[in-house]
Amino acid sequence: MVEDTSKTIVLIGTLDTKGQEVRYVKGRIEERGHSVLVVDTGVLAAPSFEPEISRESVAQAAGQDLSELVARRDTATAVQAMMAGTTEVVGRLFREGQLDGVMSLGGGKGTAIATAAMRELPLGVPKVAVCTAASGDTRRYMGSKDVLMFPSITDIVGLNRVNRLMLDNAVGAMVGMVETEVEQPAMDRPVASVTALGITTPAAMNCKRRLEANGYEVMVFHTTGIGGKAMEELIAAGVVSGVMDLTTTELMSQLLGSTFVSGPDRLETAVRVGIPLLIGPGGLDMVAYAGRGAVPEEYRDRLLYDHTPALTVMRTNPEENAEAARIVADKVNRAKGPVTIVIPSQGFSAYDQKGEMFYDPQADEAFVETVRQAVRETVQVVSVDAHINDDAFAEGAVELFMRMVE
Repeated sequence: MVEDTSKTIVLIGTLDTKGQEVRYVKGRIEERGHSVLVVDTGVLAAPSFEPEISRESVAQAAGQDLSELVARRDTATAVQAMMAGTTEVVGRLFREGQLDGVMSLGGGKGTAIATAAMRELPLGVPKVAVCTAASGDTRRYMGSKDVLMFPSITDIVGLNRVNRLMLDNAVGAMVGMVETEVEQPAMDRPVASVTALGITTPAAMNCKRRLEANGYEVMVFHTTGIGGKAMEELIAAGVVSGVMDLTTTELMSQLLGSTFVSGPDRLETAVRVGIPLLIGPGGLDMVAYAGRGAVPEEYRDRLLYDHTPALTVMRTNPEENAEAARIVADKVNRAKGPVTIVIPSQGFSAYDQKGEMFYDPQADEAFVETVRQAVRETVQVVSVDAHINDDAFAEGAVELFMRMVE
């Protein structure tokens, strides 16, 4: 007996405006031996062909009547309804084992509808969004999930020699992913998360090495907004056993209007769950902006440095560091589990050490003194006489972490 290796790919698109392209992609996937379930999310003209899941069914899944949505002629309401309905439909298909991968074609609205559903699927489920805006700011579509954004180059308004090539490549990516046998991860070791930025990478790598020697699997998260958000979600999902949050710069981004934010609940999930939490002030000596033009007007006379042509960092002052300390204290004072705050007394980042441009012990001390005064007695605040990137700091930090675990 020949084993059936065919997969089912859910294909999302608006069949009133993108029907020709959706039909083309459906055919190309089927040529590769896989099944396709088309989900129609259009609300304008009639669909150009009959989908497996109709727009009426999508609207109904959101508790809406499609004819009423159309009659309102309110685009925002329609998009929200189809977003909710598509998320419900796609989630049900996945739970029932009828989804091995999901793909979409669309402009801004169509991609917003489809990727809302993709973000609710687990990590590792293949997700491909062919989009006219794939080369721009894709965070609103991807969030912290593994959505592959694939640029269409030309608009998705009929087939042409360029977008046909893009669609063929996107189909290849999707088919390749669903055909790949993914090795299931071993669950034989506890997981520790560590946060890092380029300016604290040596600290993260030193801690990672020591944690692995203590039997941990280590996940390092890059704290540019998405990294911190992804870590919080994995903590909430029960994947992480303990946290070494060495680089908390996303708190300063939230405080000072940077776009590199992970949301107001940063640092709160481990506190709520009650797993061991070690916190460092890595990167609190600075805040990053997406280039000089993104620096708020009121900060443009401050100490600035172009980390890259697309990334400008600003030195924080004592008042801002003290406020960051109060934010940290407010969060950790609610902790259900053990918390330790570890302070590298010789600087918080690669730029914040003797001889470097952001070296400012007074500003750093404002964080230290404020956090010592503001945390409750059960929260340890320990100083290590080293720079954050020194091996001695990592040694001390991991030792403190292991004490909490034990």
